[in-house]
Formats: sequence, structure tokens, C-alpha cells
Amino acid sequence: MRSTFLSYNPPSLSDLEKNEVMDTLNSDWITTGPKTKAFEAKLKTYMDSPAVVCLNSCTAGLHVALVALGVGPGDEVIVPSLTFCATANVVEHVGATPILVDVCPDTLCIDPVAVEAAVSPRTKAIIPVHYAGHPVDLDEIFRIAGTHGLKVIEDAAHAISTRYKGRLVGSRGNLAAFSFYATKNLTTAEGGCLTGDSDLIDKCRIIGHHGMNRDAWKRFDKSGSWYYEVVLPGFKYNMMDIQAAMGLHQMDRLAGFQEI
Repeated sequence: MRSTFLSYNPPSLSDLEKNEVMDTLNSDWITTGPKTKAFEAKLKTYMDSPAVVCLNSCTAGLHVALVALGVGPGDEVIVPSLTFCATANVVEHVGATPILVDVCPDTLCIDPVAVEAAVSPRTKAIIPVHYAGHPVDLDEIFRIAGTHGLKVIEDAAHAISTRYKGRLVGSRGNLAAFSFYATKNLTTAEGGCLTGDSDLIDKCRIIGHHGMNRDAWKRFDKSGSWYYEVVLPGFKYNMMDIQAAMGLHQMDRLAGFQEI
């Protein structure tokens, strides 16, 4: 029995992260700007993903992904029964119905057999969760999706360094959502990102920033233009440079985190 309190996964923050945050606070730009763009670039390179957009949470990423793929009322989305509530909540947020299916007893990831049995004429997408960083059987999930014409949105909240058959999760063209919450193995305190094909990510970026076709950095930087258009009804889901400042150095330390 412990005699001292056991904290739940306190983040590992060095002077590098702290100094970068102070540099941001002392700058002229604290919201979405150059450090967010630099963090996105680091993530893209690390995961070898076609494109990346940073958002204020993994939940936001899942929500934006569903909107971008046109999932809505009357649709069904297959999700695992063992996951955080956000995986199913976002399906409700777009007016669709989450269909919960069982997980495999050895991996605790969604069971492809249960997924296929749950497909109906109303099924629009599957959200497999790489539970505790263990990869889902993606070959089977994509086979099922291809057979039935379904979209796949990977819930990779736990899976920033997860590999499936040697390939990092997030390197495919489908949308995958990652979390950088305080308890994750890479943190920006709050935050997350989406990876996927460039066209999809461009759409997700607009949806996640009020439906505006130009973010604040492009409008208010000294080389920018004030002009923008609202091209669709979006959400306020953008990441701040204050958060990205931590992520820049967390990325550099990620390999060390994985060795601990």
C-alpha cells in the first residue's frame, strides 16, 4: 500500500516547452498562427501523413470528420462498445445513430466480425478505436468498408506512435483523429489533430474554424489580407499557438517517451 498519493499520469514538461510557451506569450501572436503551422508540419513529417490540421481536441477532430464526410440524420455509424464516450457522442452531435459492437477479448479493439454483422443499409461509417495504443485490425476494417461502401474514421486518441504492420497510424488517406490531452504520451494540455488526404483536411480546417476560408493568421499577419468568406456553417475548434508551443518540443521528445 502506498503512503503517498499516486498522480494519474502527470505530463512530462521540460524547460523547452515552458520557454517556448513564454516566447509565445511574449510575442504578438498567441492564437492559431506560426507555431500551430510548425507543429502541423512536424506531425505531418513524423506520421508521413498526406496532410494535418491541429484542433482543440480529438473530440473536435472526430466531430469535424463526420461533418466533412456528410454523416447526418438517418445514418448509422459503427463504434466499439469499449471506448471513451466522445466516440459515440460525436455521432449523436451530427444527428446520426451510434451502433455499438463488441471488442476482441485479447486486444480490446473493435471486433471486425461484429462490425460486419452490424452493417445495415443505413450504415455510413465505422469509427474503430486503437484502444490503449493497440492497433485495430485495419486490413479487415478497410475490407469491410470497401465491400459496403463505408467511410473509416480512426479514433487514434491513444495512438500517436502506434504502428499497424510497420506503418504509423495516421499515414493513410482516410481521416484519423489524435488526442494531445494532458494524460496522453504527447501533450499540448488540451488539443488534437486530424490526418488524411489533403482535400479532406482542407475541408476539415474550414469546418473547424467557423466555416471561414481564411484563418486569422492569414488575415491579420502583416503579409496577410483581411478578406475572407464563410463558406459553410462551422465550429470554433482551432488550436492556439500557446498549445502548439508545447507540442513542438513534445514531438522532439516523443521517441524518448516511448522508451521509458
